Amino acid sequence: MSVRFSLILLSLHWSLFSAETGTDLFNNLTDDMSSIAQMAKDQRANIDYLPFIMTVFDGEELSRAGASSLKEALTLVAGVNISSDNLSLFNPVIRGSNPVSYGQSKLIVDGVEVNDLFFDGYTAYLTMPIDMIKRIEIVRGPGSYSDGHSGYAGSIVVTTYKGEAQADGLSRWFVSAGSYGTRKIGASYAMKDHDFAFSADMYTVHDDLSLSYGQDGLSNGILSYDSLHINNRPLSRSGDAPSSTDTTMVSASISKGDFFADGRLSTYRHGSEGGINYALASDGDHYNVDQWQVRAGAHYNAEDFSGTFQAAMVQDSFTSHQLLGPIGLELPKPITYLPAVPFDDGFYGIHEAFIRTYKVNNTLSGNIYGGAATFGISGSWSSVNSEKTITTDRDTGTGMTDYSTTRPFINPNGSINNLTGYMTYELAISSSLVGYASLTVDRRNGLSPQIDPRIATVYVIDPANQIKFSISRAHRNPSWQEMFTQNNGARSGNPDLHPEIVLAYETQYIHQFETDHTLSVNLFRLNNDDQIYLQNYKYVNGSKSTIQGIEGEWRKRYDDTSFYAAYTHIWAEDGNGVTLANTPSDTARGFITQTLNENWYGSLAGRWQSTTPRVSTDPRNDMKAIGIIDTSIGYKLPYLNSEVQFTVKNIFDEKELYPSPSNTYDGDYPSTGRAIMATVRGTF
Repeated sequence: MSVRFSLILLSLHWSLFSAETGTDLFNNLTDDMSSIAQMAKDQRANIDYLPFIMTVFDGEELSRAGASSLKEALTLVAGVNISSDNLSLFNPVIRGSNPVSYGQSKLIVDGVEVNDLFFDGYTAYLTMPIDMIKRIEIVRGPGSYSDGHSGYAGSIVVTTYKGEAQADGLSRWFVSAGSYGTRKIGASYAMKDHDFAFSADMYTVHDDLSLSYGQDGLSNGILSYDSLHINNRPLSRSGDAPSSTDTTMVSASISKGDFFADGRLSTYRHGSEGGINYALASDGDHYNVDQWQVRAGAHYNAEDFSGTFQAAMVQDSFTSHQLLGPIGLELPKPITYLPAVPFDDGFYGIHEAFIRTYKVNNTLSGNIYGGAATFGISGSWSSVNSEKTITTDRDTGTGMTDYSTTRPFINPNGSINNLTGYMTYELAISSSLVGYASLTVDRRNGLSPQIDPRIATVYVIDPANQIKFSISRAHRNPSWQEMFTQNNGARSGNPDLHPEIVLAYETQYIHQFETDHTLSVNLFRLNNDDQIYLQNYKYVNGSKSTIQGIEGEWRKRYDDTSFYAAYTHIWAEDGNGVTLANTPSDTARGFITQTLNENWYGSLAGRWQSTTPRVSTDPRNDMKAIGIIDTSIGYKLPYLNSEVQFTVKNIFDEKELYPSPSNTYDGDYPSTGRAIMATVRGTF
């Protein structure tokens, strides 16, 4: 189908240049341009004709390249880096956009946005095994690629095998095992009978990881109170920290005619690693970021428009059970401050928050004045369903006391309500020019309305060359943690925060040598304002940055070999003209997959990034440049409808680190070294 589609495009373009404006041929070909642009979006093929800067990978291609999870797959994509924090919550960073803040991008899985409300991140989903994923679409730059889901720095759209299971009629299974006690298992199933369809999938991932940390934040004065002569610096610790992961995800969907319903349950438990208060965690310390959601809706027709109405209920939760301060810690006595209270058994905390959200959304799509239009309106209402704060008694230093009403760790009366309207319009302006416009208006309680326009064009120079151009504005609303965290010495929320803002200017040139062989060059400029960051352990607006860059991607696929290579260079400064911290200026990505014969295949993948600068007040040296190479080999067992694959990650055991903030840990946050993974997968 993709070859036929490409041939249609090539023949169409030659016809376009021979057609005269106003003739029937011109009008018909202009209509065809609109149809092809829509086909490209509907079929997720020939993305060069979509008005976005984007990359699309098949899950099978990424699997052969050695990626075993969504997180590993994203590290192979142009312009994407991964940041982390003291709890090992991972955050995909697109083009250096505010790596210390979550929510810079949206993750949409099978048409549903899954960013959690507490952090506005999606760490749990980054563990999703690549064997569950049919396709990943990475959109770099702001705007709504998936109707109603508007990313700030970009969007990541994941389609699982369950989400398009009817396309090939096959159900799938896999089992993996490897280093650090890693074990994975999962499967997807689908059936269809006339207008009735049912599909489901599930997976579970477990490891026994433990990572070595340097001196924790107590060494730099965290949890010390010099004005009260309370010095906890000698209690600073280093060593192995609990870093294991246990995650399970189950989802199901059903449809009958125009009616559809689906649900997803995600549980994610992880060792507390660097600790909530930058105090090294102890064995057994852990946190959970869990989510469940259910959705139902119906498709309908309204004269010349088609519509979809849906309603959903989502629950996000964050729970933490850990030693917040070591044995011998001293803290100020509540209210009177002195005398200091000693905690001979350490300071232990149990924190739990459950946030419930109700959502409705309605979209209408149709043709207006020769173009394709979509109109939508959505609303969401979120509030605390329950909250628990139980810690060692602050007055005596012994026993456990419930502070849920007197010292809650989040504001139990906090609420976030959003009303959003959006529209998109796409029109073939001429025989070689397609225009795209969108407008999103977002109103959150307590914040001023945000109006985000986007204008884009796709200009076809000739059958082998085209140019894209876009100008857009986007915003990111502050997360629950950033607004409502309280009674926490390491971070404090700020209900007076306002949205982060970005103005983006982008252009891309694409040259197609032949079918499945393209080279693209992308220029971009991002003006970020009011970005949110921690200042003196409180979230504030005020960070600015200007990020300019050039990005190149080369892809070639033919009979037995697939190549991908990408390079990104950015010039980034903060609002004071200082080089932007925590963002490498150069990154390179690439892989080669090779089918050796009818049974064997292999691959080689690599990624590199230049030195990473620190904030100007950090006395430590910049982080070193690092390059990592992976390799994989597989063997097909056609008589069993299965295959076996062996992968070695980080062949040369390079020491990959994530930058820690200044005045917290002496060293940076650790990551895994060399790892081996064996996977058996099949269909039924």
